[in-house]
Amino acid sequence: MSGTLQHAENNVTIEVRPRIHLGLISMHADAVRRNGGIGFAVADPSAVVKVNAADQFRLRDERAYPFAASEIEQLEAAIKQAMEEDHLRFDVDVCIRGRVRTHIGMGSGTALRLGILEGIYTLNGIAASRELLVRKSRRGGTSGIGIHTYFSGGMILDLGVPRDGAPFVPSSRADVVRSPTALPRLVMPAWALCLCVPKSIPSKTQEQEAEFFARTAPLSPAGSFRAAYEAVFNVYASVLEGDYASFCWAVEAMQQTEWKTKEWLEYGVALQTLKLDLLRLGADCVGMSSLGPMLFCMGNSSALGEIANQESALDCDVICTEPCNRGRTMSRTDPCAN
Repeated sequence: MSGTLQHAENNVTIEVRPRIHLGLISMHADAVRRNGGIGFAVADPSAVVKVNAADQFRLRDERAYPFAASEIEQLEAAIKQAMEEDHLRFDVDVCIRGRVRTHIGMGSGTALRLGILEGIYTLNGIAASRELLVRKSRRGGTSGIGIHTYFSGGMILDLGVPRDGAPFVPSSRADVVRSPTALPRLVMPAWALCLCVPKSIPSKTQEQEAEFFARTAPLSPAGSFRAAYEAVFNVYASVLEGDYASFCWAVEAMQQTEWKTKEWLEYGVALQTLKLDLLRLGADCVGMSSLGPMLFCMGNSSALGEIANQESALDCDVICTEPCNRGRTMSRTDPCAN
């Protein structure tokens, strides 16, 4: 096991943050590399994973928008398997709280699974390595954005994995053989943005995500080549140069790529109408994160303030935030401190 044994804790709290996923890249048949994508971490809304010593194992999701019962079962099974493999103590109580939501494009599944695992290893007195946590989480099989931003924040351009014959599936269904490679992380400038979560547009379930992948992939080679160009020469380059106007142009260009266009079409006119409303209120660009339906928009303080003020008329929950250039934060309680 790759980790350093330390003295045990009896209480570990880890705060995790969401990420915005701008799009997948290499989604055509017989590609040299499969998947890949680009995205960045944002500061809010956060979620808190609290792991306590207890009489028996328990996992609770006390968020306003929790995992479904079947997803809790899947999460418990994955966590217990890791605990059994590394002989970790089972008498832990895990509680999830906070405003990070599931199945809207925030990347909560990856961030929370990594947070729970890191909390449990820490409670057992083990400083688990990044590699160990990612491997035990079994995440990152489709997108490597979340497994990188969990630890470091910032902008990540994920290069995917070498061609291996595996099917195109969402991360919740991917069989992780190896973690994806990424270009060097970039520090995101402090460009303000709003997250817009539609109230009347239902999010996709795991089953619906899998069905979307099954009927959409593989793409044409040209579709992958266009996405790669936009990701590298527009999105990544504009962040590296700190060019806000170019970044906004790049966000809009990513929305026109083949994969992203098909994601938008899943929601029909309703989400397109919301995008037009955000632009009308002064947003400089609007993008969809992952398979949505959450949108994000960027603009000056006046425009974003007006968007926040209009959340009722927009039929959205609007969260004003900014990029985050640090990973999760952890606090511990030493049983010897009292």
